[in-house]
Formats: sequence, C-alpha cells, structure tokens
Amino acid sequence: MMNGNTAKFGKRHFFTVAITILIFSVCDLLAASFFQDVLKSPFFFDTIFMIAALFLFGPLASLIEYLLFISFTCVKLKIRDGKTDFVFLYTLSAFTIILVTWLFIRKKENLKKGVNLTFLYILTASVLAGLACSVVSGLINWFAQKLFQKDWNFNTFIFAFNGDEYMNFLFSSIIGRIPVTVLDRVITTFSGFGLSKLYSKIMHGGGKERRQDAGFDSV
Repeated sequence: MMNGNTAKFGKRHFFTVAITILIFSVCDLLAASFFQDVLKSPFFFDTIFMIAALFLFGPLASLIEYLLFISFTCVKLKIRDGKTDFVFLYTLSAFTIILVTWLFIRKKENLKKGVNLTFLYILTASVLAGLACSVVSGLINWFAQKLFQKDWNFNTFIFAFNGDEYMNFLFSSIIGRIPVTVLDRVITTFSGFGLSKLYSKIMHGGGKERRQDAGFDSV
C-alpha cells in the first residue's frame, strides 16, 4: 500500500512539475514579447520564470523550461518573419546563467541564513551570471555576424562606440552587453526567487517547504 502511494505521489509530482515548466515557458515568452516587441526595451526579462524553475526544481528543469521557451520563440519568429536566424544559439547563454547561478544557490541552507546573507548570495550569483552571460552572448553575436552577416542593434542602443572602426567587434559585443545584461540578471534573479517563494507558499499553504528539488535534479 505504501509503495503504491509513493508511486502515485511521484507521478502526481512529476505531472505538476511538468505542467509548471510548460506554463513558466509560456510566461517567459509573453514577458519577452511585451518588453522586446511592445516596449522595444533593451531588457527582455525572458528568464524570470527560468530562474524560478531553477530555485524550485533544479538546473535540469530550468534548462528544459528555457528549451521550451526558445522553441516557442523560434516558432513565433518563423511565423512572423519567416526566419529564426541564430536565436537558438542563445541556449548556450541560458545554460551559462543556470550553471553560474546554481553554483551559488545549490546549497539551500545558504538561502536560509537571514535576509542579508540571502540577498548577498543572490546578488553575487546574478552579477557573476550577468558577466559570464555577456561573454558567451558576445561570442554568439560575433559568430552570428560572421555566419549570417546580421547586424546587431542591441549594442548600439547603449554604446555609440560599437560602430567605431577602431573598436574590435568581438570586444564591443561583449563590453556593450555588460551593463544591461548584469542589471537584467539582477532583476530577473531576484524576481525568479520571489516567484519561487510565492509558488511554494501557494502550493503548500505557507507551511513547511515540501518541495521535491530532486524531482528533476537527480534525473
């Protein structure tokens, strides 16, 4: 009887996590569409729910959430523009963000040592993830420019020196991203953390956290 209940709970938990990840990926798509397409903002905030999934379920679930998001994005671009260019390559940036952030938050006890230490852990993780992401995204942009001959307008929104003939394109692609990317990571990481706490409170009635973080971590 106990084994049957355990198996039933495992299936129910797996289904709940799967549905949550699907919903999260759609929410990230909506956020990206609003900030990028509607507001024309340099901040896309397209990883808030990816980070929430990281806090809730671990790195593998978070990566799956982003893969779903980027797949939906490619479908949207294909329908709207007839092409997707190199958008799928940004999965490497997402993987970098997940990895760096997870190195700091993987020990749950570090996030339970008071508000100040929790804030410090999350801030450090988000800043370092932003720097790492800037490097990876800059390399992706350089590769895309060489492969697709596609102009990159993101950088010129922030820095005029992107068009300087004396400025190395790869260097400017990385440096130009840092201010916006780091700030984006700080906002999205804290937002994702807040969403994960809200999700846990709703799912568990504000009682003890009974999240099964290993639900995807251990796969």
